[in-house]
Amino acid sequence: MSNKEVVLITGGAKRLGRALSLFLASNGYSIVIHCNESIKEAQSMVEELALQGLESAYIQGDLCRQGSLDSLFGQAVQAFGRVDHLIHNASVFPSRTMDETDFALFEQVMNVHSTAPFFLTKALYLHLKARSAKGSVVNMLDAKLSSPTASRPAYYCAKGALAYQTKALAAALGPTLRVNAVSPGLVLSNGDDAYFATMQQHLPLKATGTVDDVCQAVSYLLCSSFVTGMDLCVDGGQRLL
Repeated sequence: MSNKEVVLITGGAKRLGRALSLFLASNGYSIVIHCNESIKEAQSMVEELALQGLESAYIQGDLCRQGSLDSLFGQAVQAFGRVDHLIHNASVFPSRTMDETDFALFEQVMNVHSTAPFFLTKALYLHLKARSAKGSVVNMLDAKLSSPTASRPAYYCAKGALAYQTKALAAALGPTLRVNAVSPGLVLSNGDDAYFATMQQHLPLKATGTVDDVCQAVSYLLCSSFVTGMDLCVDGGQRLL
């Protein structure tokens, strides 16, 4: 069993998940990187961290399949003998209007953003109770929940469900488990650099953010023993517009 606290990060091999994996490993945690299709990237992450003398492992599983979900948390525990924290970072964000959204797409988006987080959180809760230990969950939300656009209604509905799950499970699972959220704003472009440049002029802080800003927020919530049910906005004031 690892002497360090262990963090399981879903979607931990790419983009924001990769940044979180590197940051938290560098700050004293053992990291379990979950991936689904990004196996090569996850393997590369583990090798990169090992060269720095940092502990990590990766596990693979489809968050949309119950069978995979049932075994995923057990795989994470096997990696270091324990799991203390869980970051729900995995995301799918198809740009589909309501006219283009069918049942299968809606179900996929809800599974990744709400159903899988719910049952993985339950698994962590039961694991901690069995160890007579305490831990935490951080749900990755989206600053745009306060002003959703018409381009991806399924995504916003699913993230909205996760936002309320943060409050509901914080109330239900304390004191064993603290459940919080981080709502990133303009910190990582999907390729629309023109939008970032325009928004930079409108934000109260007159600047877009970085993934390090989000990592700092997550790190704070992992170790803040008197904070639960909180959504920490890292958005440069975007929610105020």
